[in-house]
Amino acid sequence: MKKMMMLLLIILSMLCLHSCRDPEEVTAMNEEKMLDDYMEMLKKEFNLRMNKGAYYVKEEQLVAGNLIHNPYSYVLYSYNIPRYKSEFFYNRDVIHVEYPPTKFPFEDGNRLFRIKYEDLKEVPFFNKTAKANLLLEIIDYYGLRPYLWSSLIYDKSKGNDFEKIEKILKKHGIKYDENLSNGGRGIWKCGEISEQWNKNSISGRNMILTVVDEKCANQIANGKVERLKMYGKKLEEYFSKPRNFEEIDWYEFMKFNNIHPIITIYVGYFSKEKIEKIRDEIKPYYNQKDFTILFYYWVDNGNGYDRKYVW
Repeated sequence: MKKMMMLLLIILSMLCLHSCRDPEEVTAMNEEKMLDDYMEMLKKEFNLRMNKGAYYVKEEQLVAGNLIHNPYSYVLYSYNIPRYKSEFFYNRDVIHVEYPPTKFPFEDGNRLFRIKYEDLKEVPFFNKTAKANLLLEIIDYYGLRPYLWSSLIYDKSKGNDFEKIEKILKKHGIKYDENLSNGGRGIWKCGEISEQWNKNSISGRNMILTVVDEKCANQIANGKVERLKMYGKKLEEYFSKPRNFEEIDWYEFMKFNNIHPIITIYVGYFSKEKIEKIRDEIKPYYNQKDFTILFYYWVDNGNGYDRKYVW
């Protein structure tokens, strides 16, 4: 009986080691475990190492409208928060998961395309569905977007001078509008730059991981993957050798993977003629081979307004 009591006390003590911990301590442990899981998944699936000391994970409640996504969303933050020189650029979205990335299922993962998994599983890189999507979000948010908005658009050696572009925009009364979500989103997309949005269009809000290829978009819309395979092979090849995230040459990454970012500037209800004049003024100050500056405006159709684009 005495031995049974001792055994019971030992079991209760062991249970208490976890359940009796301070809630903040348990949260901190969960956050650390999730950060480890981010790092493990990237290394295992994509040969990619990140400097763990440069990032941290916070357990947060994420709200979309009136809905709480999940009380246990784990958001990945960088200690080196991107700071942008221009008021036209800011980050609004966050990278988050609701359970460990190493356990993301492929078949049921968050896919980038509305393609049957039986077809998508034959596409390199993209067949890793949610894991590939998470990597692309990290590339966008903590890699390519900071490079584009903090460096490339100001790089005069590559034909860019956004300081002069911003002066021209402000001269015409164009300024940052906090009510518009121009922050961008970590989604890879192929398609065409068009005057009006359509299902194959990459015109829209700031898009970083974009490929100008209308045929690719047409194929995906019809459930075909031939051209998508080509881009998947490029991404797979790029990550076929071990890389350190903080050492990636993002300009090289863009060119290797046919990435052509879209920078969107909202101009409200300006006339098309006025926008075309502004476009012509800014064109000498950026290299259209590297990215496109797209003006976004509204046109009265008699029953409402259509969203249009000029570039």
